[in-house]
Amino acid sequence: MTESLATPAFWPLALFRAVTAAQAALVLSQAFLAGEFLSGHFEALAAHGRNGGLVALAMVVQTVAAILLWRRGSGPSWPVRTSLVQIVLAGALIPLGEQRILAVHVPLAVGLAIGTALMTVWAWRWHA
Repeated sequence: MTESLATPAFWPLALFRAVTAAQAALVLSQAFLAGEFLSGHFEALAAHGRNGGLVALAMVVQTVAAILLWRRGSGPSWPVRTSLVQIVLAGALIPLGEQRILAVHVPLAVGLAIGTALMTVWAWRWHA
C-alpha cells in the first residue's frame, strides 16, 4: 500500500499539460487579434479584450493545475510560483490595455507570451 502512495499520479501531469496547451492557444490568439487590429480590422480590438479576460481566467486554472501537479503528482513547486506571477501579469495587462498604455502593455504581453510558451514546453517535456 505504501508503494501506491509513493507513486505519483499521472492525471495531474495530464491536466497540467492540457491547461498549458489551452493557455498557449489563448495567448497566441491574443497576438493574432492584436495584429488584426493593427492591420485595420478594428472589431478585433473588442475580441482581443474579451480574450484577455479568458487568458487571465485560464492563468487561474493553470495555477490550480500546477498546485495539483506539485502536491499530487510529485512535480516541482516552481510552476506554482511562476503561474502566480503570470496571473499578476495577465491582471495588469487588462487595465493597461484598456487605458492604452501600450508602452507597458506590449512588452509585458510579450513577456507573458514567452513565459507561457516556456511553461508549455516544459510541461510536455517533463516526466514524473
